[in-house]
Amino acid sequence: MQMLILDFEGCHSKGIREIGAVFTQGIKITKIKELSVDNVGTCRKTLSQILVSSPELFVSHNIQIEKNLLKKYLPYPPIIKDKDSHEWGPWLDTIKLYKTLYPDLKKYELSSLKDIFIKDEIEILSTKYCTKGKGKHHNALYDAMCTYLLVKRLYSKIDLNRFIQ
Repeated sequence: MQMLILDFEGCHSKGIREIGAVFTQGIKITKIKELSVDNVGTCRKTLSQILVSSPELFVSHNIQIEKNLLKKYLPYPPIIKDKDSHEWGPWLDTIKLYKTLYPDLKKYELSSLKDIFIKDEIEILSTKYCTKGKGKHHNALYDAMCTYLLVKRLYSKIDLNRFIQ
C-alpha cells in the first residue's frame, strides 16, 4: 500500500507555509520532501506535484487540519483508483489510532506520543533528513516523520484498516 504521511504548518486564514511529506510503500520510506511555500500559486503547484503519485492512504496526526487545508488549495481531486471522489482520502488519523489503543494516556499531542513511543527513533530520522534547526515539533517534515514512526511501530502488530476513515 502506498501511503503519504502529510503535515502542514500554517493555518486556514494565512495558508500553508510549510509542507512535510513522507512517501512509503508499505512501511518502507520511498521518498521524503520538505517544502516551504510563499504564495497560493506555489502551494497549489507543490501540492499537485506531491499528489501526482495518487497515494492509496493519507496519514496525518489530527487529519481534520490537513484535510481542510488540502481542500482549500486543491478542492477538486482527480479520480483516484477508478473511483469518482470529491474528498481526498482515505485517511488514517494517528490521534484516533492512539486514543483507541491507549485510552489511559493523559495527552495525545504529537509531542507527547513522541516522548512516550518514538523518542530515540525520531532523533535518528530527523538528524538524517531535517534541515538544520528544524528537527523539532511544529516543523512540517519533523511532524510528518513523527507521524510515520507512530504508524510504523504498529504496522505489523494490528490491522490498521479498521482505523481508516
